[in-house]
Amino acid sequence: MLRKINWFLLLAVLFGLAAAWGVYAYLQAVKESYRAAGDFRPVVVAREKIPPQTRITENMVEVKEVPAAYVHKEALSRKEEAVGRVSTAPIFPGEQVLKGRVAAGDAAQGLAFQIGGGKRAATIAVDEVSGVGGHLRPGDRVDVVGTVDVPQGGAKVTVTTLLLQNVAVLAVDRSVEAGGNRGAGARAPQAQTVTLEVTPQQAQVLILAAERGSVRLLLRPAGEEGELSLPSARLEHLVR
Repeated sequence: MLRKINWFLLLAVLFGLAAAWGVYAYLQAVKESYRAAGDFRPVVVAREKIPPQTRITENMVEVKEVPAAYVHKEALSRKEEAVGRVSTAPIFPGEQVLKGRVAAGDAAQGLAFQIGGGKRAATIAVDEVSGVGGHLRPGDRVDVVGTVDVPQGGAKVTVTTLLLQNVAVLAVDRSVEAGGNRGAGARAPQAQTVTLEVTPQQAQVLILAAERGSVRLLLRPAGEEGELSLPSARLEHLVR
């Protein structure tokens, strides 16, 4: 009886192996037929689960050849299109990485996806004067000037200094849409807040100056990247 059972087990294993080989051979034949027809395309797929708001690294994705009929129309085809960008939704192992699942840095995906690596978004209050008369737009670049009281010889001296230079404007009030009409009479309503892209160290300087003194924004010419080295201005320097 035991010998009979062993024979049945052996036959079951052999039939299982034969079935597996048949499926494998069929899939290989289908794959070769696609290759012969030139219908395979490179597709970026996830090697592991990628949570939302995660910066994608080289090891998280790979490129596979997939039959054209099964390639999603928004699938990425090169690793460079995914690596370094941030996921906007969960991506599961083996899933094709789609354009809509990685941040392109546009306003539609939210402010968090527009902030550069190592940077932070910091918001300051502005008025008609400190906010450049309502002429600021997201995407502009500004310098930040602060006026604060500093201790000197047992007294306090008021100084104005150039705190930050070439800082990007991320948002004006709640608007994160870059550009806008700058034609005659195209001035926006007066903003109450401006959000800037700064490093954590710059954020400390900006917030301290805003809390203990006052700040003004200087709109930079489009395309100007240079920075200046200027001494702080003091009241005694105004009269020579």
